[in-house]
Amino acid sequence: MTSLIRTTSFTGFRQVTSQLGGDADRMLERFRINPQLLEDDEARVPLRSLVGLLEFAARELNCADFGLRMAEYQDLHVLGPIAVIARTCATAGEALAQIIRFIGYHSPGIQLDLDHSEAGSPRLVIDIRLSGPAPRRQMIELAMGVAHNGMKLLYGDHFVAQSVLFSSTHLTGKTYRRYFKTTVQTGQPCNALVLSNEQLNQPIEQQAPYLHQALEQYFDQFDLQATSDVVKQVERLVLRMMPIQRCRLPLIAEQLGMHVRMLQRRLAEQGRSFDDVVETLRKERSEHYLGQRHMPMSQVAGLLGYSEQSVFNRACQRWFAMSPGAMRRQLLR
Repeated sequence: MTSLIRTTSFTGFRQVTSQLGGDADRMLERFRINPQLLEDDEARVPLRSLVGLLEFAARELNCADFGLRMAEYQDLHVLGPIAVIARTCATAGEALAQIIRFIGYHSPGIQLDLDHSEAGSPRLVIDIRLSGPAPRRQMIELAMGVAHNGMKLLYGDHFVAQSVLFSSTHLTGKTYRRYFKTTVQTGQPCNALVLSNEQLNQPIEQQAPYLHQALEQYFDQFDLQATSDVVKQVERLVLRMMPIQRCRLPLIAEQLGMHVRMLQRRLAEQGRSFDDVVETLRKERSEHYLGQRHMPMSQVAGLLGYSEQSVFNRACQRWFAMSPGAMRRQLLR
């Protein structure tokens, strides 16, 4: 099924393109996006089209931080009614939980998670889920920039994350440190804003309990299943535990508060198995990591949860009928 995204995520595209001397409408039409749709906040286009458009614009206009520049024109309000429900919560942590719960309304291809595995340093993890090896650096940077601006809307302009993590290894430090005003680490297992428990517990001044309840009922009709879908829950935990080589069935079941056999049965009801979920995610992430020119193969293997390089080599041969090195050369071409 094609993942769509609301056209509010194009906010700032025309401005940044114009500043760099480009023709925004020509680029939109190249990716079969009707420029007039950008005037309709509830219109939707394929997420893959936006991802490809941003990568093309960055190359065409020789602007490596194109996605981050676009983010300067966006904040939480691009999420439409999701932003409203977030601002009616009691605390910032509750607001993030609601955004994570309902992000599928904006686009099912954007995956958010609040990772509490590091004591005292919860992480808002952001990923773009697309099949195949499509480059998505610009879309990741746009999403990270918007998340940062969204935090400022919830916390106030003084908000600063403890640090910012990027999986990409191609970022130039000064630009990103200037934007996020904190430590920026590259080549990480995930893309995330590292927060603090104090920030999650910070109260939000503007509360409206009745509006909050009405909006929850409004979203429930879309049956997004953002957190009730057991496959999505398993995927999130696997992605979190893969880099520390702990994505084993008993550990995942324990995290979900289920017996192993119950989790296997729930997955089978949706036509999946635990091994199938892990294998699919490893293959998907391998394409992303191998597309990072300077990431060592040993690091790629480790991020995928393999303790030995040779095991990753065999997996790559099974997935793509070629070695990791050959796959990297193909992706970079």
